[in-house]
Amino acid sequence: MRGRLLPVADGWYEWRQEPPLAQSVRVRVGVADGGRLVLTGLHIDGSPSADLLRAIPVGRIEAAANAQLAVVHEAVDTPPVLNPRARPVAPPVAGDTGWEMVEPALAVARTSPAAANPSRGRPDVFYREVADVYLDFAQDSPRPACDLADRHGVPVSTAHRWVKEARRRGFLPPGRPGKSG
Repeated sequence: MRGRLLPVADGWYEWRQEPPLAQSVRVRVGVADGGRLVLTGLHIDGSPSADLLRAIPVGRIEAAANAQLAVVHEAVDTPPVLNPRARPVAPPVAGDTGWEMVEPALAVARTSPAAANPSRGRPDVFYREVADVYLDFAQDSPRPACDLADRHGVPVSTAHRWVKEARRRGFLPPGRPGKSG
């Protein structure tokens, strides 16, 4: 199942997926303590049924929010300002409302030995690509790191190390134990 969040109004996003749900579903997204985006509101047009409620993929919606949106500004007692997440290595997809690069103020300084010797380690563009592929897998798969490893023909531990470094460099949101995305 593949889905996408589309901004509607006043901080609400419409969830669209293939195959489509029986009724229109809108969600509100907020920032959790660890910095991940989570659902804070749900709106269903019409009367909800038990089947519809079971069919709403809350985990997939949160994974899509973390893949598609980035926190631009969060003030005390106000909802966070969210913009479509940057896809620095790929051009914007037709129909996207816009994109934004990761803010330099949020970048983490490299403290590894590779920082002292630029010829060692992998460049940022590699970890941006890892993040993009991982986020795409996280929307469809319960094991995106395993899928990443299979795609590149590396051990799963190597894929986990790549994902960890992509998180450290700010290309992925903070992780949650046991949850993909």
